[in-house]
Amino acid sequence: MKTACVSLLLVLCVVIMGCTMTPRGSEGTIPVPSVPSTTASPVSALPSGQFTENIQLSGNVYGLSSDPLSGIDTFMFSIGLPANAPVLDLTGMEIVYSAPGSTPVTLIRGTRESTSIFTTTSGGNAVNEIHADDEVDISFRVKPVIAGTSVNIEVRPRGTAVLTISRTVPAVISSMNIL
Repeated sequence: MKTACVSLLLVLCVVIMGCTMTPRGSEGTIPVPSVPSTTASPVSALPSGQFTENIQLSGNVYGLSSDPLSGIDTFMFSIGLPANAPVLDLTGMEIVYSAPGSTPVTLIRGTRESTSIFTTTSGGNAVNEIHADDEVDISFRVKPVIAGTSVNIEVRPRGTAVLTISRTVPAVISSMNIL
């Protein structure tokens, strides 16, 4: 015990002496590199109630096809929130789906799948909100999308940033496709 204390005291003395001694050379000064000056730009304040956390894609985006010769007719994916993010209300969320050569379609949240409604579920049950470290499954139907088509999906919850998902339908379509 005594040896450990003496050793600790010696190490402490060496560290303190090394930090307080002035180096030899030009008048014992330590050269300090110049730091380029920067101009700070003002940070815009977030509107009241706006979250700084963003929704995230959790896993793959799937394209399902009830008739592979016609194309993909259903999209499915999961979203999540980062750790410690506040609860996000999904009731006012919208999804904008677009593909080349067609008008973008705005889908609203509902309880059944259609070409104008998307569903939000967790464990097969409809959900209205998402909590930090949880995942919510999103599913919606579209007019069939043929092979090789690029698609864009914008998930637009209220009060947080838009999640943009861009994928290309595979050249060969099967019943279930990872995009």
